[in-house]
Amino acid sequence: MLPARKSESLLLLVTLCAGAGWIFSKEALGALPPVFFIAVRFLAGGLLLGLAVPAADRREWRRSLWPAFAIGSLICGSMMCWIVALHLTTALGVGAFLTCLGPLLVPFAGWLLFRQGLSKRIGLAMLLALPGIALLVGNSFLQWRFEAGQFWFFGAAAIFAFYFSLNNRFAIDQPVVLFAAMQMIAVGLLALPVSLWLEPWPGELNAAGWTWLALSILIPTCLRFFLQNYAQRLAYTPNGGLIMLMEPVWAAIFSALWYGEVMTLSQVGGALLILLALTVARERHVSA
Repeated sequence: MLPARKSESLLLLVTLCAGAGWIFSKEALGALPPVFFIAVRFLAGGLLLGLAVPAADRREWRRSLWPAFAIGSLICGSMMCWIVALHLTTALGVGAFLTCLGPLLVPFAGWLLFRQGLSKRIGLAMLLALPGIALLVGNSFLQWRFEAGQFWFFGAAAIFAFYFSLNNRFAIDQPVVLFAAMQMIAVGLLALPVSLWLEPWPGELNAAGWTWLALSILIPTCLRFFLQNYAQRLAYTPNGGLIMLMEPVWAAIFSALWYGEVMTLSQVGGALLILLALTVARERHVSA
């Protein structure tokens, strides 16, 4: 398999982990304050992943320290915005749409940061994806009401775009496991004092809370960030940001399986439009 094709396949798996993370996080918020949850999730995930760092790579920690914490600060900002939004919002459909703006904004972040060109085919893919996401999130998109949670979702999307673009550049020559672990530890260390300042910490955690916290640490944190860093180190792919659009599709599927939500015909049409957008973007890469 070509490196770019393998990178895209791994990024698709990343979106699967991220989609599951929506369910894990929503359930965990029933027992934990939002920023505290992010701090514990990422700090524990980073320490666990750090145990898997090869001995030869551990000597590289000084070289990885600055880029890991710089990019980790963007991850921290994006994740704190997202988890606060998830905690506050009463319109998850609108929130999902705003969150999906992150991958759509990646090419524009690349243009602002590195003056990367914006191709017509990428533009066409975005035009297909936007109404697809609008259909996928359902009627709440048509009944737009601004609330605090929606602003937090948009903030998470904007920060994500810059994180993804910068990570494409910095992750290429970094040890995969070490860099991912240091990024997650950075998120935990940055979020922990924020939680201590703003939130009351829980006195105890029940078995269900521990279960959802553990799942959140292992799958959408450790596994997701390891795979994403490995995929972006394999090869740069301009389709990466668009592939990340699959996250809400997986989230919708898992919501249907877990909460019994049924997708309407318009939502199915939205999912198909997103898949079509990804196909258009992929054709650009194949023909290049």
